Amino acid sequence: MAALPPGFLILDANVLIDYCATDRTILTLISRHVGQIHVPVELLEEVNALDESECDRLGLHVFEPELELLAAAGKRRPGLSYYDHLCLLVAKQGGWTCVTNDGKLRRECAAEKVPVLWGLEPMIDLVGAGFITVAEARRVALAIQKENPLYITATVIKRFGQRIEAAARRRRRG
Repeated sequence: MAALPPGFLILDANVLIDYCATDRTILTLISRHVGQIHVPVELLEEVNALDESECDRLGLHVFEPELELLAAAGKRRPGLSYYDHLCLLVAKQGGWTCVTNDGKLRRECAAEKVPVLWGLEPMIDLVGAGFITVAEARRVALAIQKENPLYITATVIKRFGQRIEAAARRRRRG
């Protein structure tokens, strides 16, 4: 994985839900060590496990997007929900990285030159920097797969396992 561009992260609702359902402490570690996670207040409507006080406790920054962005997100693109379109627009405006497993959102991000990561990828940086172990990253990834087998397939888990092992090896050598 290439180093993240400087700046902030916006996680789509599905990625937030995956981490909330499995190990929310990973969100805190990502926000502290990979990139500050920002959550549009509107996204909390989609993520029942989070409210503003829980986001604050986890170190996630809740914010209200500009009215113009909300209006633009309302003019949805085919295949994108309002919330996904909002994530795309916020990331584009801020020069942020969008973290999603949604194929359509990823394609739209690429078309708009918005940096994008898969939902598990921030954990590779955490392993590489020594903030979590390979075993911890694997445990969380497998728990997410159990919660979300549609997007987190056995192939995804296998590739992720190879990448966290490589990150750990680089760390030991470095």
